[in-house]
Amino acid sequence: MIKYSLDLSNKKELGFLSDLIADVRSQAPKINMLLVGAMARDLLLFHAHGIKAARGTEDIDLAFTVASWSDYEELRKSLLSSGAFLIHPNGAHKLLYRNQMEVDLLPFGGLENADKTIAWPPQGDIVMSVLGFEEALESSIDALLPFSQRISLVSLPMLTVLKTLAWSERRITAPRRDAYDLMLILQNYLDAGNSERLYSDADQLLESTDFDYECAGAWLAGKDALETIEQHSLEANRIEQIVRSTLAIEINPDGPLRLIGELMVPDPERSRRILSAFLSGFSGNQHPF
Repeated sequence: MIKYSLDLSNKKELGFLSDLIADVRSQAPKINMLLVGAMARDLLLFHAHGIKAARGTEDIDLAFTVASWSDYEELRKSLLSSGAFLIHPNGAHKLLYRNQMEVDLLPFGGLENADKTIAWPPQGDIVMSVLGFEEALESSIDALLPFSQRISLVSLPMLTVLKTLAWSERRITAPRRDAYDLMLILQNYLDAGNSERLYSDADQLLESTDFDYECAGAWLAGKDALETIEQHSLEANRIEQIVRSTLAIEINPDGPLRLIGELMVPDPERSRRILSAFLSGFSGNQHPF
């Protein structure tokens, strides 16, 4: 995998994001910051390649590396003191930016439990997994926004991993959105700047009598995701095992098909084949099926 830059400086509609990043950096200039979630999806697909999502986003997920909860609280207080942010009524990890945009502040790094979860103080009753966040930062790409603002952005292959992990964790509490985002990426992976790689990194697929464009893209996404994890993770086996075991159940035609069921598509078998192709690439196989 090659770390690359994404130039979105001419996208004037992203001015609000540049303003947000500038205001955060003015208060926390030395903290590593990573854009994840649906806004990252939109930058990677729609703003970069015109691939539009049917499901919009109403919030922005910013992940930060912090050493402790006290450091996180210091960051939060600093943002609130700037006047650009307000306390959100629905969570300690949420703020309102300029009284209209919800921003989720997601800490990771030095405050995680052994299982890569974080438990929000003071009671610790709200638990969230940040498994994969370190790998997402290490493999992130540099996005140039309007007004010369830059942000580290989760890469598209790593976003497929985060979406799979997120679905496995919160499919009951927050159904549909992770499944939808994962399938959107897989169906459009070749058109998101990877079509030429069919002739270099996936030429064996072109020779197949059952070549399928979307399945080829999903296979390549799996291959790229595997390489990203292998290159950037100190616990690759753990992440790979969760992704593979999760998807193996969901592609079984005799299984519960919960992920595909959340998509509510007219051809669920088609979605199952695309998901199978992704798992095949992620498992190191040379063909989608």
